[in-house]
Order: sequence, then structure tokens, then C-alpha cells
Amino acid sequence: MMNKLWLLLCACSIMILSCKNKTADNNNTAAKDSTPPAINKTPDDTVQLGNKTFFVYFIEKADFDKFPLAPTDSSEADVLAKDSLVKREGNKLTIQLENGKQRIMANNNNDGEDYIGYTYAGSYPSIKRKGFFVTYYEGSAFELVNILNGDSMVTWSAPAISPDKKYIITASMDLVAAFDPNGFQLFSVNGNEIKAVGEASLDDWGPGMVHWINNKTILSEYITIDEEGNTQIRYVKMVMQ
Repeated sequence: MMNKLWLLLCACSIMILSCKNKTADNNNTAAKDSTPPAINKTPDDTVQLGNKTFFVYFIEKADFDKFPLAPTDSSEADVLAKDSLVKREGNKLTIQLENGKQRIMANNNNDGEDYIGYTYAGSYPSIKRKGFFVTYYEGSAFELVNILNGDSMVTWSAPAISPDKKYIITASMDLVAAFDPNGFQLFSVNGNEIKAVGEASLDDWGPGMVHWINNKTILSEYITIDEEGNTQIRYVKMVMQ
């Protein structure tokens, strides 16, 4: 009789522990998969980037603020101090490459349309690139330099890399002067290879701060300017299908 009672107690304990573990696992999964709730059940907009469709849903600012961007250095001097492979000498930035060679980014300070300036933005080790803000006589861009061989690609803005390192999105906003694009670019990442998936120019709104919160979901500011020049900022989540 005592053995049966002991076995019954053990079985009950195992069941309780199992339920607790499942609840904990479910809570952890929910936490990992949690995204800000959409205000409306159906998408408020769509953005097509090549063969990838993003459903756009408005969200509350309070929910957007729960997923803050990681802090970044605001000055080139601070960024350079953390990277021994990039040096500035006057108007030149020199990158020490892994193949033993160097890549030089030189400003052209002529006061004309051929002006170009480079500012070191930081390292992107997950995609083996160094990033540079590029300023033209009119407009701007971003350049990613391959640390293996010095090859580079120019994008609309600094990259936001998905957590699984499979995609890069860039967001550029210019609702007034039209010197820069206004919209998104999407790239796929496969090892050291980065390929363009597609880009979209937006007419009705411009993206502000953008970042991935999981492998499928991006948060973005949704910025509009009315006919009187007043700026309104709303917030969206963009879910890749």
C-alpha cells in the first residue's frame, strides 16, 4: 500500500513539474515571439520589395517604445577609437583588409558637384563589412566595404540586419527636397554574399527609425508632411510574408 501511495505521489509531482515546464516554455516562446499589437486587424498598407511582401500595420507609440534601438556612437572619433583597422589621416580613411591590402576612402572637398565626403560609421562583423556615411554635393548615401577584399556596395542608408543575419533593410526618407530616395531597400545575405532583393519608393510617407524585432518583423516610424509643412509621426510594424 505504501509503495502504491509513493508511486502516486511521484506521478503527481512529475505531472505538476511537467505542467510548470510547459507553461514556462510557452511563456518564453510568447516572449520571444511577441510583437506590438496592431491597431487594426487588416494591414493598413503593403510594401513590396522584390519577391517579398511586407504587411504594414499601425501600432501605438507606447508599444513602439517598448523596443528601443540599441545606442550608437554619434561621433566618428568615438567609432574610430574602437576600431584599430580603420584610421583617419586628414581627408582620408584607410581600411586594413584581411587580404593584407588597404582600401582608402578619400574626400573630395571641391566646392562643386564632384564634392564627396566620407565619415566612418562603424563595423558590421556579422556581414563582414565596414560602414561609411557618404555625403554628396546634394544628397547622401551609405557605403559598405568588404573587409576581406575591399569591394564595396552603396546603399540608401545604414543597414538594419535581421537577427538571423539573412536580410538587410535600409530606410531612406526625403519627403521634401527629393535629393535622396524615399523608401526601402531589401538585401539577402548568404555568407559573405549580399544580393539585392528589391526596393520600393514611397509617395505618401517616409520611414524614420527602423529596426528588426524578430526575423520577420520590422518597426518603423511612419512620417508624413501635410501641405502646410507640418510633420506627423505615427508608428508601424512591417511583417514580412
